[in-house]
Amino acid sequence: MVERLMAINWADQKAAMSCLYSRAALMREYFRRSALWADRYQAVKEWPFFDIAAYVDPAVRVPEALMDRFEDFLNRHVGLPVAYDMCKAAVQWSALLERSEVPRPPLEDPFEPLILLFERGGGFATENRAVDFWVTMVRWGSLESRLQAEPPVVLDAAALDALDASGS
Repeated sequence: MVERLMAINWADQKAAMSCLYSRAALMREYFRRSALWADRYQAVKEWPFFDIAAYVDPAVRVPEALMDRFEDFLNRHVGLPVAYDMCKAAVQWSALLERSEVPRPPLEDPFEPLILLFERGGGFATENRAVDFWVTMVRWGSLESRLQAEPPVVLDAAALDALDASGS
């Protein structure tokens, strides 16, 4: 996961603008998935942006040397506080998937939509309970509404590209 996140061109504003619709849909899908995990682990107050791995198995953490190297990268390339924190949370999630023996509920990977969002144009900012993509905003709404939502997008490159091409 560290290598995947470090391979992203975090300054590619052209990609961010050309993938605006898919990035917004991916954020809504992240909200939906993270709501399911927050509900399952009683992390309602921390939702939507939180270290889910710490709730599933707090004993599993990324080795300090690797996290220090990754944080150095984040400090140089990401900068936006919530995107920075969610990159760290995604790396912790990856460590959990690799090393934890604790059973996980049959819920979808909460971070894959977020990673795809990053890969399609870098980070985002948050303001007033909304994600700001500089041209459009996605309100995170309530946890209850996200728990009841249908998946807004298929996590498939062709489907995401089609969403951007359609302009909706």
